Amino acid sequence: MQLTISRDDPDLGRVEEEVGGLLATLPLAPDAHHQVITAVLEAVSNAVRHGRRSGGLGSVLLEAGVADGHVVVTVTDDGPGFDPGACPDPRAPERLLLPGGRGVFLMHHLMDGVDFAFPPAGGTRVTLRKSILATHGSDGGPSEGDLPMTVSTRTSGDVTIIDFKGRITIGVGDVALRSAVHEALDGGATKILLNLADVTTIDSSGVGELVGSYTTTNNRGAKLALLNLPPKVRDILHITQLISVFNVYDTEDEALAGL
Repeated sequence: MQLTISRDDPDLGRVEEEVGGLLATLPLAPDAHHQVITAVLEAVSNAVRHGRRSGGLGSVLLEAGVADGHVVVTVTDDGPGFDPGACPDPRAPERLLLPGGRGVFLMHHLMDGVDFAFPPAGGTRVTLRKSILATHGSDGGPSEGDLPMTVSTRTSGDVTIIDFKGRITIGVGDVALRSAVHEALDGGATKILLNLADVTTIDSSGVGELVGSYTTTNNRGAKLALLNLPPKVRDILHITQLISVFNVYDTEDEALAGL
């Protein structure tokens, strides 16, 4: 399969849907299904953000298929390139609360192989590989990439609860998250609880907005906590070691009592 993704209006929901459709036809373990989707979104997000030289094309090419018992996905841009080995570890204490810099790290952690190539004509081609296990992946479920992000805000006592549903990814849920937290703070909220129970996908942009919201809230003398982390979100926060930064609650009653 091939997809051309516009940098001016990147449709990551379509990326998730198309790649998810391919994965659903394979005997892929459920965890691997999620890991491939997340890594592909990271590769595409990086290409959209950074992989464009002046006067270059306004699109990114994604190709996906199966070879030698592996899912193989390539993402190609026409940007200036970079040194993957120079990417610092985002888990370092001095970098833990920075809003970005986690994309390449997550790709390496989630996939069995990540290779970068820099064609003579310019650009970057990242190749992602994941072994296909002999376990059917139907538990991974159908792709939910086409679900829109919805945000609703409610209050319980002195706590402002923001409920999210859908994807927190580049250009979609990340902006909605930032706007909702800033609106709550501007409205005088001093205790904010982000309910992520219905979040289907999060990428490094979404993680960056969680970090940014945490920092902004603290700087304004307020508190922010997370509620009902889905396994997909919890895994990403564990990988990046950000799980230790946030106060995380499993039930709303516990959160209201703890904030």
